[in-house]
Amino acid sequence: MSSEEESVSVVCYLIGLHDIGKFAKQFQAKEPKHFPVCFEDDPSALPTAFDHGRGCLALYDAGWLHFLPSDSGSSQAWRAWRPLVSAVAGHHGAPPWADESHLDPVFGKIGIAVAHQFIRELRDLWAPPSVEVDGRTARRASWALAGLVTLADWIGSNQQWFPYAASGIDLEVYLAQARKNAERAVDEAGILPAKSISHLAYGDLIGDHEPSPMQRWARDVELPDGPALFVIEDDTGSGKTEAALMLSHRLIGKGNAEGLYIALPTMATANAMFNRLARTQRRLFAPCSLPSISLAHSARWFHEGFRRATLDAGRNERPYSTAGDPDSEATASATCAAWISDDRRKAFLADVGAGTIDQAILAVLPSRFQSLRLHGLMRRVLVLDEIHAYDAYMMREMEALLEFQAGLGGSVILLSATLPLESRARLVAGFARGLGDRGQGAPRPRASAYPLATIRARGVHVHAKVDGQRGRARRLPVRFVNSPDDGIEIVRRAANAGQAALYIRNTVDDALETYHNVSERPLDRRPILFHARFALADRLEIERQVTGRFGKQSTPDDRRGRILIATQVVEQSLDLDFDVIVSDLAPIDLLMQRAGRLWRHHRRERRGSPEFVIVGPEAVQDADEDWFRRAFPRASHVYQDHARLWLTANVLMRRGCMDTPRDSRGLVEEVYGESACDQVPEGLMDAALEAMGRRGADQGMAATNVLQFGHGYLPGDGWTSEWRVPTRLNDHPRVSLRLACLDGGQVAPYAKVAPHFGSRRNRESAEAEAWRLSEVAVSAKRVSDEAIPHRIVGAARAARAVWKHWEDEKILVVLDPVGGGVYTGAAKSGDRDVRLAYSPRTGVNYRDAAKAQEP
Repeated sequence: MSSEEESVSVVCYLIGLHDIGKFAKQFQAKEPKHFPVCFEDDPSALPTAFDHGRGCLALYDAGWLHFLPSDSGSSQAWRAWRPLVSAVAGHHGAPPWADESHLDPVFGKIGIAVAHQFIRELRDLWAPPSVEVDGRTARRASWALAGLVTLADWIGSNQQWFPYAASGIDLEVYLAQARKNAERAVDEAGILPAKSISHLAYGDLIGDHEPSPMQRWARDVELPDGPALFVIEDDTGSGKTEAALMLSHRLIGKGNAEGLYIALPTMATANAMFNRLARTQRRLFAPCSLPSISLAHSARWFHEGFRRATLDAGRNERPYSTAGDPDSEATASATCAAWISDDRRKAFLADVGAGTIDQAILAVLPSRFQSLRLHGLMRRVLVLDEIHAYDAYMMREMEALLEFQAGLGGSVILLSATLPLESRARLVAGFARGLGDRGQGAPRPRASAYPLATIRARGVHVHAKVDGQRGRARRLPVRFVNSPDDGIEIVRRAANAGQAALYIRNTVDDALETYHNVSERPLDRRPILFHARFALADRLEIERQVTGRFGKQSTPDDRRGRILIATQVVEQSLDLDFDVIVSDLAPIDLLMQRAGRLWRHHRRERRGSPEFVIVGPEAVQDADEDWFRRAFPRASHVYQDHARLWLTANVLMRRGCMDTPRDSRGLVEEVYGESACDQVPEGLMDAALEAMGRRGADQGMAATNVLQFGHGYLPGDGWTSEWRVPTRLNDHPRVSLRLACLDGGQVAPYAKVAPHFGSRRNRESAEAEAWRLSEVAVSAKRVSDEAIPHRIVGAARAARAVWKHWEDEKILVVLDPVGGGVYTGAAKSGDRDVRLAYSPRTGVNYRDAAKAQEP
């Protein structure tokens, strides 16, 4: 097209066609009182289960020459334009299927004629030029158009902003009125980007500290034109997040993006990142602007900071009060427009967002309204943190996400301390596919340096060796012990010496067992247990306690003599700090992440040296297939690649230390590198080959599930409701329990909701939120069905009656108090009755009630 003005007229013309399917008589029959008399049908006799998006595409397929702003009448033109028409027709969440053979019964001859008349009037209104469209370009652009028309439809359907107009109004007159309303709508909806700031200093991000070499690189490196991928590999705790914020600020200032979204592995890490962003995000934008901030995961409404940041209106509303809040200066102007905040799919429209990786991955899966997610992401810098934390299935999904982001003009920043070279190469290649630039890679020698910064853009692929942060290099001794009992003694001794200690177990049951064993002998302070098998209300409270006791703002008294017993929930992105860490044997990258929580912050009261102890079997050369299972029968199902575990134990036992960052790359590559399997004992080779095959199968399944960027926004298999689309493969299926108690003969949620939970505008009731806070996920092998006592079946049925239809699969467990802060309940596992215990300190366990009481 010859000009931006002509391009806008073509796009506006296409979007104007999005509801043309409503000219169908079957659609008009939905409102019999307003049924047009010209149809001469009885509206009560017409079926009304009609998708007007399908009607739009069917009209195009049957009479596409009426649609095209083109002089071409070839079938090639029909194919080229069809993804764009599908994009405007699919504004209700998915590309519509079309069946032109049913066009007459659905529309009637009059409906078809009126639709064609409307097309002519729309062409006169927008005057789109005659253009020829390249099929490849149209397919790629259709993804962006689908998101834009969905967003426009959602805003345009809001009668507060666009009240009904009188019938018969001239289109030009209506357009003039609508433009005035649109100015108000887009402002109050909060979708206009905040104004960027011209210059950001590191003092605004890290305070009065010297920037690290990686942070200086992010501040000074020349930015390529167009979409770009940045990969930052640096030591844990080295300030990678701040480096990513600096890069994001510069990309926004250059006009390459309008905001940023940081994706993390878990809800806990997303919550922690949201808290960090709430303190700093205001400084990324001009002082006169009011940037919006959002949190994207399924439990975000129970995050206090997110609720506080949510307003009842858009940017014109007075910011919320933060009196008494230590972060009030940073957060007083951080708003989250209610229109954005009321739906996770719209969270990507905020200027700044944090959330789980799952919410971003849904943009490239056949999930309803994925196009809206994609529309938001393409104008955001997408920051993927802790990217080493994902399995083969999710890595393949992230490749697709990077391909879409690059193809639609968006930039990406990847952060990791322990990324294998092969994983980085695959992710970079995914971004290059989106660019349509598959040139030669950078020289390998520089690609293996550490710390390392990589840039991939159109015609650009460079690796920059960056110095490590001064004062952070360390040689951390690693000691092995054989028994969990030894680990318990180590953390008890540390606590008695006034230190902060962490014991990471690889399964919840092992963590529970350790908690009870540690608590059997007196301690000055009760240990804290943190894992994923708590009701959401209790998990949020424990998360708050953990960050308060061991986080950056914790005091010497907060930490003194404290023991945290946890699972993998603490190893990613949570900014925690300990003097002693004991960990079950795990893959090398995860152990390095865990070790990064040792002496993470500078503290004047430190004495001695940090201690890192691994509990696990010796890496003997005659290891057999049961080498790991004998030591950890439960965890053997969590980390199934026992050959990788042997390689991890072998390299750490040989070296006796973690020498970071100097040897960080070497440690990872000795376990994950191309030649690593050459060192695996013969007794573990079958396990290594089986794990390799499983990774290949998982990648293949992901490749089948993700959308194909080059295919365009066209109907295909797999489009379904959002909750059925797997963002993660789970070898251990889980079910959601809803815990309840008897209250005056009624079955009530276990969680008691504070008043502010019930005040959210147009959302679930306080009771519905209490049920959500009472949920806990457990293994489907442990619990498969309800076991409601006969005496309360009626009360249980009444409690379930208020649940939404998509909540029917959740399992109700009615708890009875047994003393000591412990409850017991019943469920089914197949045909077998299961007794489980629950405590707000220990979560769900399957010991009998007597043994499960609090120590």
